[in-house]
Amino acid sequence: MFIIYLIFIDDMDSKILENTPLYSAFSELGKRISLPQGVFYWSGRAKKEAELIGTIGAAYAHEDDFIKEGRSEWLPCYLEGINEYFKNLKINDLVPYAAISGIPELRDIWKNWIIYKSLLNKTVDKEKLDRLKKYTTTPIITTGVTNGISLICSLLLNANDYIITPNKRWGNYDNIIKGFLGAKIKSFKYFKEQQFNFEGFEEAIDEVAVVQDKVLILLNFPNNPTGHVLTKEEALKLIELLQRKQKEVKKPILVIIDDAYEPYIYTENVINRSLFYDLQDLEEDIIPIKLDGATKELLLYGARIGFITIGLKPKWTKNDKELEILKNEINNKLSGLIRSTISNSNHFYQAVMINLFNTKGIEEILMMREPVQNLLKERYIKINSELKKIKNPNMSVDPSSGGFFTFININPNHVKASEFAELLLTKYKVGVIPIEKPDENVNGIRIAYCSIDITQIPEIVNRIKLAFADF
Repeated sequence: MFIIYLIFIDDMDSKILENTPLYSAFSELGKRISLPQGVFYWSGRAKKEAELIGTIGAAYAHEDDFIKEGRSEWLPCYLEGINEYFKNLKINDLVPYAAISGIPELRDIWKNWIIYKSLLNKTVDKEKLDRLKKYTTTPIITTGVTNGISLICSLLLNANDYIITPNKRWGNYDNIIKGFLGAKIKSFKYFKEQQFNFEGFEEAIDEVAVVQDKVLILLNFPNNPTGHVLTKEEALKLIELLQRKQKEVKKPILVIIDDAYEPYIYTENVINRSLFYDLQDLEEDIIPIKLDGATKELLLYGARIGFITIGLKPKWTKNDKELEILKNEINNKLSGLIRSTISNSNHFYQAVMINLFNTKGIEEILMMREPVQNLLKERYIKINSELKKIKNPNMSVDPSSGGFFTFININPNHVKASEFAELLLTKYKVGVIPIEKPDENVNGIRIAYCSIDITQIPEIVNRIKLAFADF
């Protein structure tokens, strides 16, 4: 039997706490921060009431679908033979503290990994490759991409500063930026006529540039929750827009790229490598910051190993000595943040990754991951073909080319997303993640096909179709 977890974000009721002396002693952060409780409410109900899995943001499959001679057991997807790299570890790989910014060998390995990925389906341009190697920092190791987002936003955002990010975004951005840091999100409508909304994006830049001395942007491709990836034409247009705006506002534009789902691209007309690389080629003070990690790229969810890599500009320094000093100063800032929060990241999994790369090498690791990518691509094709069969004026599906998710928009005048999800769970035993943000024009459901067996997709979509007919 399959289980779907239905998750809805709701605010925690803290009225009792607010009436105690403890609450009055809280800092502003302490009063502001909370863990959204709806997750536990809906997932708890779903375990008892639902029949199908569809919302877990991790790739799951029957082991024999992605591992030769695997079992029929339903498991998280992983790289074949990964357990072999656990066996070769010694006490010095298990017990000691890791360096604050990460084991140096793994940091170098990951920089080489980033450089290798820059060449995907690209003609080698030696000048650009040398520039990438020279003018990017050696990645800092974080406790997953989540920690990377928190650290880099802490480095860049003051309380009440704005950061630009689309209305359809990972919910934890809000918790980090608004809840933890007390900063603000300048949201813009993601899509206009089924394409990236350049007009809304430019308006957001203009509004932020007026009120602060920097423009911060956070983008995520493939996007969570929509699965959207920029087409090649959209990517060129976005880069040209950023170049033009930087010259107009004459302020640094920092673009944080959340590359958590970077390898999972399923169509030919979209960019198949991070936007980081093209932004790094620019002469303007458009500063790209790459966040990625082992979680999705190496299918090591529990490892919690992520990386922060910052693109630098040649004009900032006069010579190699100054460049190295600059890199060390940036490393020192990020290391200070790590030391004052998590201290360091997991030594054991860093050692596992070093062992994996040194034993297998990049190209073999890519081959090991390929069965999972193919499996997810098949599900992507299947769910989109099934959703096209639903002819209902009160729903639409966002453009999607990769990642783990697809997003169905629901006409808010027809039904609220949470009410729709409630009916799906109680009557049709299907769970989805409803996302309701009336002030940002979002009302819809996210479906995580990454954790749905392909044979179950037609039934899930059919039940969604039946649920629409009930309203």
